[in-house]
Amino acid sequence: MFLEKINSSNKQILLVVLESIQSRGIDGLIMNLFPTENRSLLRTNIESSSTMLDFLFYRTKVISRRETYTTKDYKKLAKIIRYLLKSESSTFIVYVCKYYYAEFSQIIAQQLPSTITKGNWYNLHKCFHILLQNGTKIDAVSGWLLYASYYHVTGQFNITLRLTDYVLSRWSPDMMLDYEYDCQLHRSCYRQNIHSTMTLNDGMKISTIRDVICIINSSLIPEELQLEVETEVFDIPPVVMSHCLNFLSYHHLCDIFNRQKSLQDIQFQQAVYLIR
Repeated sequence: MFLEKINSSNKQILLVVLESIQSRGIDGLIMNLFPTENRSLLRTNIESSSTMLDFLFYRTKVISRRETYTTKDYKKLAKIIRYLLKSESSTFIVYVCKYYYAEFSQIIAQQLPSTITKGNWYNLHKCFHILLQNGTKIDAVSGWLLYASYYHVTGQFNITLRLTDYVLSRWSPDMMLDYEYDCQLHRSCYRQNIHSTMTLNDGMKISTIRDVICIINSSLIPEELQLEVETEVFDIPPVVMSHCLNFLSYHHLCDIFNRQKSLQDIQFQQAVYLIR
């Protein structure tokens, strides 16, 4: 973790931080990272300390997808996380492990074959559902959209439409995108949407959203969008993905009226993102 990153200019800072963690735990870590704006709050306000811990995670988490990783690699990582979940006593680390387990589940599901033959239908179908259900725990919407996309590529368009309706009902403009942790407006909205007894994972599922991340050659992306993932990872804003799945599903169902309405919704969202 610290290989080739420690030098004479930063080793003393690191020692101070490590000593504060040893003596005061997570509060000691937060006080070193947020030395002025939160020092008094951390001593007196448990809710503030818990919230700052959430933002600490958003600030330090790394993008865990790797274009060169295989299903086998991600399964190994998932196995390590399952071991940590059984052995780790730190509540915060357990929550972080659960986040990455959900993220890896989304990725592994996209590496499975979408063509289900009669002989392997049951086992593969079961595997998809376990992974996709785990993937819904990462935020409020992205996992459900991968689930909706799974039903689309398997020809179950009416289920896709029910799931996209569910996603759009959950989505709210006051939700925090997982990379907007430094925006004071979104931080304020996040604080209003959670409470002090809520875990990091529960807070993510009701208060944060993130783009749907489609890996290279994802098996869960509709055939009409396969060109987008031939050579690179494709990130799709959740509302755009919802309307896109609606458009494609209505097209396959020959529902011309709703197909046209979904197309207008896509065009509107494009305009919104251009303004932003």
